[in-house]
Formats: sequence, structure tokens, C-alpha cells
Amino acid sequence: MLADFNFLSRIQEINEMKNLVVVFCFCVLGNFVFAQEEIEKVMESQLSRVDSVLNDFLSVEDEGILDLFSQQKNFQFLYFRTNYDNKTFYAGREIGDNQYNLSGQLFYMHSKGFYAGLAGAWYSQLDPGYRTTVMSFGYGKGLKKLKFLRYRASFDLYFYNNNDPDYDPVYTSSINLGTSLKSKVLSTRFDATFLLGKEIGTQLNWDIYSKITLLKFGKFNKLRIEPELSFYFGSETVEYDLSSYLQEYFGQDGSIYYYEDVFGLLNTQLSIPLTLSLGDFDFEASWTHNLPRSMNSAVDYPSSSLFSFSVGYIFSL
Repeated sequence: MLADFNFLSRIQEINEMKNLVVVFCFCVLGNFVFAQEEIEKVMESQLSRVDSVLNDFLSVEDEGILDLFSQQKNFQFLYFRTNYDNKTFYAGREIGDNQYNLSGQLFYMHSKGFYAGLAGAWYSQLDPGYRTTVMSFGYGKGLKKLKFLRYRASFDLYFYNNNDPDYDPVYTSSINLGTSLKSKVLSTRFDATFLLGKEIGTQLNWDIYSKITLLKFGKFNKLRIEPELSFYFGSETVEYDLSSYLQEYFGQDGSIYYYEDVFGLLNTQLSIPLTLSLGDFDFEASWTHNLPRSMNSAVDYPSSSLFSFSVGYIFSL
């Protein structure tokens, strides 16, 4: 029995050495091509994720607007909204140094639940500053017997404005699914985005929020504070340095890197908006604090905050 055990242990050691040799040959012989392709992939992915910041501006789940649907069975309108952020973030990571952005969106909405819209954003430190236009088609509705439950689905198309003829974006469209559970005190919503194109990516958002009326005047005019806690899940490109392993087993010097997309919780966000609904206008001033988390244990992103201001207007049709 002891001899059998030693034999099996020896076989396992040989297999482990074979795996290490394969890794060594893969990293050393194909190092230049592999590293070049992976670096280009990382850079391209980061550019697409900058563009994916625009997803944050595609929001039609506004309870103030949805309240209008309960008043008329056949009601349609255009909703225009413009937004200013004094900083730009992706998953709590600041893009640029105090880079501000301006965004706008125009949506057609119908009380039956259908909507379609356009959105775009301009960034102060990017070239070109206006990078992406998003066209969105969707449907959202509440259940008659379960009024506290809403569901939604949409499809987005991305149109890129880039001066580089070699720029080939990773993602060109997305499918979005979501649901909301509403109550008078505390509500929650869950959204899943499936990015489509050369690759398939997944983003998940879970939000817990409340809407507290501070002042009400008239039927729809009100001042509210709307605190919200959000959890953002997505993929992050993690860099692994294999040089220590190669040096330990083979005495190979030099830096060999391996890149991998790892999915997990990337950011926890606390937002405290103050909103004012006044006739056909709605105004919002908000403070947002990010607590980013890296999937790479060697990386620690600092917490950060931003201020934003937006104005919306409803055009009845």
C-alpha cells in the first residue's frame, strides 16, 4: 500500500511539472504575441467601459412620471432631461482628473408601457468629447393584481463617434431586464444588462431606495429627498504577474503578465438626491459617494464623491 501511495504521489508530481512546463512554454515562447494581444484587448475593453458610463443616463423608471399613468389610460408624451456631473466615474473608478460630463436624453413614452429614446454624453477630457449615442426601445409595466411589482425590458443600440479608423468597439448593443418592488417606505429594484458585440458582458445593479416627501403643494408639485443605496456587479480585467512562479521553478527572469476578466461586486454607491417636481418641470440636485472594490487583491481604489444637477421637462402629446 505504501509503495502504491508513493507511486501515485510521484505521478501527481510529474503531472504538475508537465503543467508548469506547458505554462512556461506558453509564456516564454509566445510571450510577445500574447502580451501584445492582451494589452490591446485591455485597452479596447477600457474604452468600451468608458462608453458604457452612458448606461447610467438611460433611466425612465421615474415614479413621478409613472404616477401620471394612473390618471389617464391613454397618455403619451416626450420627456427631455439634461444632466451635469462634476466628475465622471465607471464602477466607482474616476475617469480623468475631475473630468465633468454633460448628458442628455429624449424619450417618447406611452401609458401602455412602450417607450423609445435617444441619449448621449459629452466628456470634458476625452477626444472626441462626444463619443457615443444610445438608441433605446423598451417596455415597462406594473401588474394589475400586484401593484407593488413592476417589470421592464429594453434593447439598446450604440453608435460611436471616434476619429480613429482602427477603433473597433467591443460592445455594439445590449439587452436590459429589470424588476421593481415598491412600498411607501422602502423599495428595491434589480436590473441586469447583457452587453453584446465582439464579446458578451454582464452588468448587474441592485438598488434599495426610499422617497420621502418634504413638502407638497398642488396635486403633483412636491419636494422630496430620495436616498438610495446601490450595488454594482460587473467584470474587471485583473493582471497577474507570473514571473515569480517562473523564477521559482525555472529560474526565468523578467516580467510575464496574464490578464483575466473577473466578475464580482465592483462598487457600492450611496446617493442622496433632492428632487423638486414643479408643473411640467422636474429638478434634481444630488450628492453621490462611491466605495469601489477591486477584484485584484493588490489594488485598492479610493472612495470618492461627486455632485450632479439635472433638469427634466414633459411635453404632452
